[in-house]
Amino acid sequence: MILSPPATLENEQIALWESISTKLVTLDDRVWEGRASGPGISDWLSNFDGRTGASTEVERLHALYLLSQYMYYGQREIRILLKAMYRELFLLPLVQQLHDEGVKQVDFSSRLTDELQRTRFLGVGNPSESGVHLLYFFRQENGLAKSNFLDAAQLYSTATGPVGRYRTPRHPLVKRYIFLDDLCGSGETAYRYSTDLLPDLLDTDPSVEVHYFALFASSDGLRRVREHTVFGARCGAVHELDNTYKWSDLQSRYLAALPEGISPSLLVSLAYTYGRRIWDDYPLGFDDGELLLGFSHNTPDNTLPIIWGEEDNGSGEKWCPIFKRYPKV
Repeated sequence: MILSPPATLENEQIALWESISTKLVTLDDRVWEGRASGPGISDWLSNFDGRTGASTEVERLHALYLLSQYMYYGQREIRILLKAMYRELFLLPLVQQLHDEGVKQVDFSSRLTDELQRTRFLGVGNPSESGVHLLYFFRQENGLAKSNFLDAAQLYSTATGPVGRYRTPRHPLVKRYIFLDDLCGSGETAYRYSTDLLPDLLDTDPSVEVHYFALFASSDGLRRVREHTVFGARCGAVHELDNTYKWSDLQSRYLAALPEGISPSLLVSLAYTYGRRIWDDYPLGFDDGELLLGFSHNTPDNTLPIIWGEEDNGSGEKWCPIFKRYPKV
């Protein structure tokens, strides 16, 4: 359903509204999996009531433009990305490593099989969170055995000694553990795993490799993981998001080459002014993520809160989201 423009807009603004509205209909049909239909967009637009100082109608025109820039990845795209993650971040580097070690061609297949058997893939978070949710599709798309996967709770066995209870690695023959995530925003989750979960594993056997792979990662978050966690250089992302993916950055791709009638300063003010109503500490997303990104299984809190905020999700005021976020309660 194409949204009717407010009659109070100028002719040029009405034409722009209709153009963006048509684009949104196409996005909802072909990309967004029907999650942002006309009525849903109308409800979302009703959040904007002129608090930036611009008229309500002009604010809503700018909100429509903001929504048209939203990057959404559905289940089909996620599956493709998981295949790319396995191939580009794990398999090809492993093949190169074996070549560098001088493994002979006649022995190559059996050695590669052995390395895979000594590898375990784990999701980041507990079994109800998105990192673990990805494992099912990751296994399917890459033809892997169930034995290649572990839950984080299966990393250790508990033993009792003279000084009390302690943890020991449950799988001493495993050579590498690879943790999978959908998004590395601030790097906080990888940092927590590095400090809370992995020290005993590495203390027992320093030769064990621990890797962290994400479908998407901000440059700042990935840098934090590389410089301040035990993953070090063994981390990567299928897509690295530099500062041009931040909504209000001076080099923001969203604020470049704007159509006539769209103000960059109002776009920034819109996200910040209403973001403060939802999440005063982080009006532009957790740790000032400023992303405009979401997945079929969830919307990250690093994304602008005006996209996903609602009272049931901790919003400071009543807010109607356009894409839902399922929080960690």
